[in-house]
Amino acid sequence: MSKRPIIDLRSDTVTKPTPDMWQALKNLDNSHLGDDVYGEDPTVNELEARAAKLMNKEAALLVTSGTQGNLISLLCNTHPGEEIIIEEKSHISLYEVGSAARIGGLTVKPFKSPTGVPDVNELSTMLRPRDDVHQPWTTMLAIENTHNTHGGKVIKPQELEKLAKFTKNHNMKLHIDGARIFNAAVALDSPVSRFTDQADSIMFCLSKGMACPVGSMVAGSHEFIAHARKFRKMLGGGMRQAGVIAIMGLIALEHDWRKQLATDHVHAKLLAKAIQEENEQISVTMPETNIINFSFSESAPTEEIHNTLVEKGVLGLYKGYYQRLVTHVGLSREDIEKVIEILNSTFKEYL
Repeated sequence: MSKRPIIDLRSDTVTKPTPDMWQALKNLDNSHLGDDVYGEDPTVNELEARAAKLMNKEAALLVTSGTQGNLISLLCNTHPGEEIIIEEKSHISLYEVGSAARIGGLTVKPFKSPTGVPDVNELSTMLRPRDDVHQPWTTMLAIENTHNTHGGKVIKPQELEKLAKFTKNHNMKLHIDGARIFNAAVALDSPVSRFTDQADSIMFCLSKGMACPVGSMVAGSHEFIAHARKFRKMLGGGMRQAGVIAIMGLIALEHDWRKQLATDHVHAKLLAKAIQEENEQISVTMPETNIINFSFSESAPTEEIHNTLVEKGVLGLYKGYYQRLVTHVGLSREDIEKVIEILNSTFKEYL
């Protein structure tokens, strides 16, 4: 591999802590730490209170990852033998190792969507009859906002209201995988609580656009979080002096994340526009947030293009004809301009 500087656009999980986060960690002392399994870490408690307020929920819980947070939420909202509805390309469906079935004992019914947004009329046809002893009850709908594999698609508050009404009418729970929920809020210039207040539970990541090295949050009612704490322990997620993690989450939530994420969105649009204008053999979806999806025609030498981009120092998520680039806090405007230059020269070489 070339020794050229690497510009990493594989995901917004590759970010490093900001200088403010490191400084806050340096200033942390033992008076700000305690055993979180006993609920005695003041820094964790402060982060959880801050997260609950932002999400317009009664309480919140620090968990080790978004995958763990989603699984905990599924376990709290359902019982073994029940059925949940999820979008077929959602993170829960594709990237969480079948934990809903293996650990939760749940049947999973996926629906198709070109954007990841559920259609209430279609959902109505997917519900199991509750008076049929042969079939599991459908008790939860899980949605993803923004939607990763659909290019950071935003599910708007009006659509969320319809989904919340639908789940309540059918005695179901509504869970939001909000790994990038802050991106949704910035995209529509709305309070983040507009995307969460009608859901029964919400998970969001600190380790993506928020630049923390580890951690996610789950939020819901007091009763929900009490159950979530027990399931977190069951899954091996109980942490001790977790304030050393939580302090960076506090900085992430208190700094001007709107400005940074808005910059990420601008950078994504610049990249998408440059790709779109370059060659007719490339199909690109203009991003709403920070994820750019594009694909080549079947005649394109994708392996050679991928290898050349890596040699030139541009890392993306390359899977055959499908490509993904993700902008994040670790990228400057100069980085974006350099990536555009490398993309253009490489596409001209091969297409």
